[in-house]
Amino acid sequence: MARRRNSRKKTTRRRKKRGINLVNTAELYMQTAVLTNGLMGTNPLTALTGLEYGSNVFASGRSQVYGSNQLGYFPSSSTVTLPELLGLDKASQTYKSTSLSGFTSAQVDVPFGQGIQTIKDNARANAVQMMIQSIGVRAGFAIGKRLFSKQRSFINNKVLEPLKLKSMVVV
Repeated sequence: MARRRNSRKKTTRRRKKRGINLVNTAELYMQTAVLTNGLMGTNPLTALTGLEYGSNVFASGRSQVYGSNQLGYFPSSSTVTLPELLGLDKASQTYKSTSLSGFTSAQVDVPFGQGIQTIKDNARANAVQMMIQSIGVRAGFAIGKRLFSKQRSFINNKVLEPLKLKSMVVV
């Protein structure tokens, strides 16, 4: 039997570990924002945590309303969050008007599955808008990746590589 010419064992090629691609991450966030805004009426962070930016009214004068704007749980009929869908009780404070004493606080109980009908209604109302926005985001990122390929390559090879950050982050 004839001997093979290249009897030496070849070394296996190993891929370098690539970092997180920031452009793909931004595109994923934009697509998620389109869906959560169309279906739930919120941004992705609010949809996941249930915390929204809103205001609590503490007291009111003749023509003035006193309160504070803050990050908290402010349920409304137009927005839906994941804690509302799962029935997690946030037990947050809401302020309701009473007849003579001004405003009092009350606990909010969230029943399981609240908001499913709102998601269905939002899906019917925003389906075309969500499709157009999703196609626009995808097309915009595809065109942007091609237009800025040289700049992205420069950042990856001339900026991130010497700093040894290319294994963590890629543009």
